[in-house]
Amino acid sequence: MSRLKDDGADQVSNAIDLTSLSFQERLAIGLMRLKAQRRLTNKDLADQLGVSEAYMSQVTRGMRDVKLSTLDKMQREWNVTIEDLFRISENDLARIAAWRARRRKKKTTDEPR
Repeated sequence: MSRLKDDGADQVSNAIDLTSLSFQERLAIGLMRLKAQRRLTNKDLADQLGVSEAYMSQVTRGMRDVKLSTLDKMQREWNVTIEDLFRISENDLARIAAWRARRRKKKTTDEPR
């Protein structure tokens, strides 16, 4: 199993195992990449797909499942392949590390004291 590492601060806990990413996480990262490349917001994406901004926000955070019909609409509307939306490259590693750091931070702030 190949492991790619982020900035190396804590090599064991910060190692990014790309095979452990769920489909929701892969799609979220693909959508983050698309938003960055095209300078779009969740509202822009939602408007283009005819869905709510709240729904798009949940999808881009990996918190919501997406119907196949929505994936099909994404590829047609944005002129990308579904594979492009799920593909993770080395260029995404910093994005993944930042995303996971935000999720860890949120989990620690949500825990009861």
